[in-house]
Amino acid sequence: MCGITGYLNLNNQGLGQNTNILTKMCTSIEHRGPDETGMKIIGPAALGMTRLSIIDLLTGQQPITNEDGSLWIIFNGEIYNYQELQTRVLKNGHKLATKSDTETIIHLYADYGVDCLQYLEGMFAFAIWDSNKQRLLLARDRMGEKPLHWSIFQNQFIFSSEIKAILTHPAAKKILNEDALQQYLTLEYVPAPFSLFKDIHKLLPAHYLIVENGQVTTNNYWQPESKQVNIAEDQALIETEKLLSKSVQLRLIADVPLGLFLSGGIDSSLLAALAAKNVSGKLKTFSIGFRDKSFDESGHAQTVAKYLGTNHQCFEFDPEVALSTMNELWQVLDEPIADASIVPTYCLSKMTKQNVTVALAGEGGDELFGGYPTYLAHKYISFWQNLPRAFKENVLIPAIKQLPVSLNNLSFDYKIKRFIAAAESPPLERHLQWMGSFPLHTHQDLLNSELLERQRTITCPQELFSKNGYERAIMPAFKVSSDVLETIMRLDLSTYLADNLLVKSDRASMAASLEVRLPFLAFPLVEFALSLPTKLKIKGFTTKYLLRKLAVQHLPLAITQRPKKGFGIPVGKWLKNEFKPIVSELLNESFIKRQGLFQWRYIKALLDEHNLNMADRRKELWTLLMFQWWWQKYFI
Repeated sequence: MCGITGYLNLNNQGLGQNTNILTKMCTSIEHRGPDETGMKIIGPAALGMTRLSIIDLLTGQQPITNEDGSLWIIFNGEIYNYQELQTRVLKNGHKLATKSDTETIIHLYADYGVDCLQYLEGMFAFAIWDSNKQRLLLARDRMGEKPLHWSIFQNQFIFSSEIKAILTHPAAKKILNEDALQQYLTLEYVPAPFSLFKDIHKLLPAHYLIVENGQVTTNNYWQPESKQVNIAEDQALIETEKLLSKSVQLRLIADVPLGLFLSGGIDSSLLAALAAKNVSGKLKTFSIGFRDKSFDESGHAQTVAKYLGTNHQCFEFDPEVALSTMNELWQVLDEPIADASIVPTYCLSKMTKQNVTVALAGEGGDELFGGYPTYLAHKYISFWQNLPRAFKENVLIPAIKQLPVSLNNLSFDYKIKRFIAAAESPPLERHLQWMGSFPLHTHQDLLNSELLERQRTITCPQELFSKNGYERAIMPAFKVSSDVLETIMRLDLSTYLADNLLVKSDRASMAASLEVRLPFLAFPLVEFALSLPTKLKIKGFTTKYLLRKLAVQHLPLAITQRPKKGFGIPVGKWLKNEFKPIVSELLNESFIKRQGLFQWRYIKALLDEHNLNMADRRKELWTLLMFQWWWQKYFI
């Protein structure tokens, strides 16, 4: 596990051997790999990395070359089938100088070129410099677990795991991407290939990029089938357990101590049950607890830990810890992420790092197997839409709006009010409004009129994901389905998961120098899950139906029947109390007007409604607060 960075002269002129720039770039991402730094300049290419040692602790130093020194690689991630690949490259006549997974990639590239990507099972972002072809290859794993950014400034192609290393290069410029601002405000994150910095891009998951003869080209290398298969429930259950068990076993391979994030939900609990059977001694598990009981899941995690006999630790998270954690986290983040759970995730990562270097986690289970409550809302939206309009407008909606505001986690009034706000909209627009913060129709009131005049205004939700429209929302591989639920789950898998949850997981864990592995995202399991009919994922009012049936075989019944709670923090309450000084500093009239991006009148209305308990504006205010924090860091 590492951070990678580098740059290339697009005119192919040699760089000399001065490593000052490369050293500064590596230093900026040292948290991703505090164990050692490696650098190499080969002609026009400069490659740098910082290493968190997980596999082959003694001889896995990077950059790594092939036998004749014509190929060089820097690598971030883990290749879980590397032992099998070592056998392959040895049979092909190669000699291995190390025992690392990284070296297998360079030999596979020598034999198969970019097709080497088809052999890799794991999470990764890497760069290969091919001296013979004067070619730079960048590649990212299928699901987007590991990040990779790139840009071109002053005829220099610059890349890195994190944006901060690109900005460290003297040619780079910090300019706000005003188009991406609309994406962030609507979605609560900025989807690839965009970033909040103008001219800095994210390589899409399952894509590779080639720089050759001064030209940059990108291509998609993985396209899972979109067709659903007809499979019996029992057979689907057997295959799911087989694939998930194998994925867990592969992700337990490490030369350092390993543990697991345990929330007490279906996904992490099932992973704990499977992992506990495949480790020597007791599995180490870790969770976060809250004083606010509506957010606290630590009791459920303790139940699972006791049932499985794990060595469990729970860390209490309170507003004071949150504030100090946020200050630390903002030294690392390059873009705002409005998912408030990144704060306790970072805290959990720090605490976990004191005990282990690798942790398994459950991201991906909801998107692949139908776990979010919004999926049920989509499934049964027709009941609402078929009610007489007069009855809804004159009776139901006024009654719902009169419900007292509760700031508890997923309270009834919060859910039903968000439901009716978008219930009459088309599926994609409806889903984004349920999941995000500021619907597109509010931007005219929120954003400064001068900003709106000079930017490309996004008018439809499809444009949030691609300049060309809807195809980015589901990746080229994920074809649009006539099944609305299936389409929405694929949308979440390729955007919300890839651009929000995985970014949160990577930044929070790597800020603590902790490697997080995600068994649900093994691509054989992903391909199988995508082939399953929706009825095996959501059955009646039961979400994650198939995983719950599997969990019954491994966990207490009370855990398998739990509704999804989500990993959140009491943002709504803290904004009115403990976080009020930060709100007053970053969301005050003079700051807003001096900044020139937002309309103060609209923000004041949000603050008044929230503080007076007229409406729950936690999502909108937190989204703005996180942006303001970021903007202040980079542009003041």
